[in-house]
Amino acid sequence: MVAHSAIFTCNDIMNSDNTNLVALKHFEWLGGLLQTTDTLFPSGGYAQSYGLEEMVALGRVKSKEDLEDFLMQEILPSLEKLELPYLRYSVESLGGNNLNELLILNEEISAWKLTREIRDAGKSQGTQLLKMILAIHQCPVSQQFHQLLQKSGDQCQQIIATALLRNLQKTPLSSSMIAWVYQAISNFCSAAVKLLRLGELACQKIIHRCISGEKVQRLLSNSLRVKREDAGFFNPMLDLASARHELAFSRLFIS
Repeated sequence: MVAHSAIFTCNDIMNSDNTNLVALKHFEWLGGLLQTTDTLFPSGGYAQSYGLEEMVALGRVKSKEDLEDFLMQEILPSLEKLELPYLRYSVESLGGNNLNELLILNEEISAWKLTREIRDAGKSQGTQLLKMILAIHQCPVSQQFHQLLQKSGDQCQQIIATALLRNLQKTPLSSSMIAWVYQAISNFCSAAVKLLRLGELACQKIIHRCISGEKVQRLLSNSLRVKREDAGFFNPMLDLASARHELAFSRLFIS
């Protein structure tokens, strides 16, 4: 993971010479990254629990300790071995301007989401994000990919839409991956506030421990070594919970 060591004070910026202005240009992507990871950005994640609601109903997650263990033992490994590698493959395909390969990756992502609710959640959020990209940025690459999707009759998965957005923003890969980890963990914690006797401070502590410097560096380092043919993670309990949630008598979340 690349760490940026440059730190600028107000005086540095106000009295910038050309050298500092050039250095500041390396961070032009940061504002867009912050905007699109903020809770105000309409990603649709607030309506999803990604199987957590049924895990709570089954008694598998009953406390803040259970939640943290669930995130550490089940969600972070899934991110490391599956979601982060596919985000990287998608970014690399865009770097090579290979939209047909991106379309194949989109199909693969849909295929490894084994339950309908999780698969549809990815499509719903991806389609919404792609619409936002087209409306705000008028990105020609995203427009071309949107046309390919329309011809194929498929919908855009969230990982693919995120790769399109980060490519447009010229966000460094390591920062894109950290943002994906943060969003995944925070989405579960946001849902947990409504499902458990859990306060926002407890959630922030859990998020902090999940994305602490050493842990996230190890996560990214391991993820970067995952080859396409080796990418995968199987979590039968979460898949069963997601399948049961679809037929639940009552529910708070879409998934």
